[in-house]
Amino acid sequence: MKYFIPMIILSLVLLSCAKEEVETEITIMSTPFVSDGTYKLTAAIQTVYYSNGTLYGSYTYSISHDSSVTPGYFAFDMEWKGSGVYRITAKGKATLTDGSNSDTIDCTTNNIYDITLDTDGNVINETIIQTGCGGSSSTLSTVSDKFTAISGGFQEYEVMKDSDSNQYKITFTFQKQ
Repeated sequence: MKYFIPMIILSLVLLSCAKEEVETEITIMSTPFVSDGTYKLTAAIQTVYYSNGTLYGSYTYSISHDSSVTPGYFAFDMEWKGSGVYRITAKGKATLTDGSNSDTIDCTTNNIYDITLDTDGNVINETIIQTGCGGSSSTLSTVSDKFTAISGGFQEYEVMKDSDSNQYKITFTFQKQ
């Protein structure tokens, strides 16, 4: 089994993978969890588990931002639209490296999408407005995706699985610019 940082990165910015349906009572977020603005990617950590729950590996990525692509780093523009909805514009360019593997997120052409969050920050709906960042899709399916406020920004914690039910858990940290 190989781990899929390129696929996980693409699903972060494309959000075009299938989402598992879970039927529960949902309360929509009523106030923004972070203020509108630009948030730079500052950290990425991934853990990968076999389908039986055994740890395959844990990876901490160094992030190298490309200053030649506007705005000079990879970022999410977050815009609160109300009723639990944020419009996210993924823009810029960065390379993530774990020592032996690397992948580039190239959002020279912005990816724009709306997410709807519940009161706990879980993504319950997503709508693509503009496909950018390469435009390809992931072979992984999203199990869960959650946004949480932290000092100076937010974290996105995404859990995905492949066709063999191996799980890929990644935490991205973004800081307001």
